[in-house]
Amino acid sequence: LTACSDTSYAMTAGDSKINAGIYIYNELTEMSYQMTMMYYQNGITKDYFDQKVDGKAFDEYLSDYALTATKEYAAIVDKFNELGLTLSDEDLKSINDSISSTWDSQGEFYEYEGISKESVKLALKGSKMRDELFDYYYAEGGEEAVSDDEMVKYLDDNYLRYKSISFAKTAASTDSSSSSTDSSTDSASAANEEAKAERDEFLEKAQGVSFDDFDSIIDEYNDYVASKNSSSAADSDSSSAADSSAASDDTSSVSDIDTSSTASDDTSSVSDSTADSSSAVDSDSSTDSSSSTPDPYANEKMMNYGTMDDSQKDTTNGKILKEVSGMSTDVATAYEDDNAYYILIKGDIKDRDTEYAKDNHEDLLKEMKSDEFQEKITSWVEKLDIKVNNKAIKRYTPKVVYDKQTEYYSKNNNS
Repeated sequence: LTACSDTSYAMTAGDSKINAGIYIYNELTEMSYQMTMMYYQNGITKDYFDQKVDGKAFDEYLSDYALTATKEYAAIVDKFNELGLTLSDEDLKSINDSISSTWDSQGEFYEYEGISKESVKLALKGSKMRDELFDYYYAEGGEEAVSDDEMVKYLDDNYLRYKSISFAKTAASTDSSSSSTDSSTDSASAANEEAKAERDEFLEKAQGVSFDDFDSIIDEYNDYVASKNSSSAADSDSSSAADSSAASDDTSSVSDIDTSSTASDDTSSVSDSTADSSSAVDSDSSTDSSSSTPDPYANEKMMNYGTMDDSQKDTTNGKILKEVSGMSTDVATAYEDDNAYYILIKGDIKDRDTEYAKDNHEDLLKEMKSDEFQEKITSWVEKLDIKVNNKAIKRYTPKVVYDKQTEYYSKNNNS
């Protein structure tokens, strides 16, 4: 009877039992992630179980996720041992250090949830084993290693290289008052007309300019924004000084104070506005201030458009990339969306593909082979003799895990 009601393990894989704590850990980790995403994307702070994720009810999604993740853990450990692979002493030390740190801050909570220190350690080892198996197949010298030529071809087939300058649009106020709304709309329209005129002015300057030389247009635009912001700040300072002067009988004293104050404020204003203006320019890297050599690619983006799905292509960034994909290289082009007016210019991916592949080898490797590797893991799961302990799955439901979390933090006056 005791054996039949044992919920200390979530499943068996061959002769091995997989701790229920690993299943709960997977469930809890994904729950925390999804709740965080709900907050940042939609401001949701409660009623999580009324939400859907990937078209599924929240609790159903979490149960399915945890079950799949735990099966994959079992399959990864099995394949890792089958291939005779081992984790290095350095890897084990890193895992042990991470466990010690986690247990110092959250150990009591994990144990309240029914997750032992050993279960977390096994889960982290499984994650590292997964990384090692990926490298076993695809890294240099691996069973199915990706050659430099293959990686360069992947870049040429899927990536876009471009630079841009954006001129933000102004949205009208949502004030319910009719007169206020009309005034705000007029003001926004005027501001947008000015932004569009500025865009067109710089677009004219960019005609005939190559992709490489477009940096000079970006620099000129940044200088223009800095000067414009500095002038606005100076006007504001002058206005404040005039008000102070009018309110004071000692005009010479006000003048003396104003002179030094304005010089200081202007210097600060130029620095701040220069920093702000850089946000209008897309960049995939930054100049190292400690190096005397500026980054030649600081103003450009390298983006994977070829493997985007339809939902990704329908985003703001996806639509920009679609525009870039249809452009000729070295031709500055006007574009706009609901957020801004743009100048876009497309570069030749082949002018940078070899260097980019070398500098971003690991990230590109994962991008290229993650789906294929996932298929391998799924096939390992299917071949493994896994028997799910349904009593444990029914006991450690997402709602139970969530309620325990709420109860624990409530008892400990922590949130």
